[in-house]
Amino acid sequence: MSTWQLHGTRAAGVVLAVTLLAACGSDPESAGGSGSGASSAPKVSVASGALLKDGEISFCTDMTAPPMEFLDAAQKPVGADIELGAALAGAMGLKVRWANTAFSGIIPALQAKQCDAILSQLYIKPEREKVVDFVPYVYASNTVMVKEGSSISGIDALCGKKAAAQTGTTAAEYFKEADGKCSGGHIDVRLFPKDTDALQQLKLGLVDAYGTTLETAAYVIKQQPGLFATAGEPFGSITCGIATRKEATPVHDALTQALQAIRADGTYDKILADWNLTGDALKS
Repeated sequence: MSTWQLHGTRAAGVVLAVTLLAACGSDPESAGGSGSGASSAPKVSVASGALLKDGEISFCTDMTAPPMEFLDAAQKPVGADIELGAALAGAMGLKVRWANTAFSGIIPALQAKQCDAILSQLYIKPEREKVVDFVPYVYASNTVMVKEGSSISGIDALCGKKAAAQTGTTAAEYFKEADGKCSGGHIDVRLFPKDTDALQQLKLGLVDAYGTTLETAAYVIKQQPGLFATAGEPFGSITCGIATRKEATPVHDALTQALQAIRADGTYDKILADWNLTGDALKS
């Protein structure tokens, strides 16, 4: 999409599952990962009544974007964002609840108070900053994925080709911008509700390329060696933020302090290293 869909008809129904509840800081498994989500950081206080439920922080996230957030074989949330969210909750002395939410409606879900914050590799953009506040927490880039052996050399070589991406993502925006620069055949940009659906199109040979984050591409290539490759240099490096409602200043401030705490005690760096995402860490 050329602009982010700030409002839509999915606000009332975007949450796919809201029962993924886990306690933080004590049981490593409850963090949704290897246990690196548990933090020894000092507790950060959150004002009573600031959260939708006292003693619990809920995050909207789209569980279709490994290695940041996805469901394992047991339908348990795992990924770097899951462990970071658990660590942040632990630093605030809270339990964490994950609301599995379609990405295309994730901001409306937050505005409809279906969660306290969005933790889903959400890029910080001016149009989004008009409606939510952000706590910057990682960087991210985009890339073009192709089948191993493809002659496509990057995003500028997609003219006359078919390319898939998830609806509402920055990769989709870049594909459409690149299409506008084509002097020959256009890029046939095909959008899908889930990132995994777009990848499947490439795997089946129904498209020539697939646009996604560098993190997702690296994870897929590692999990399925010999099938895929990245084409050209990464593009569109941008800062990701944890989003909160404009009126939820106490939640925003508590998350800011909690992030500082888990960075100071090394938890943040350890989580990113465990997921091979050290290159996306915030600069000191």
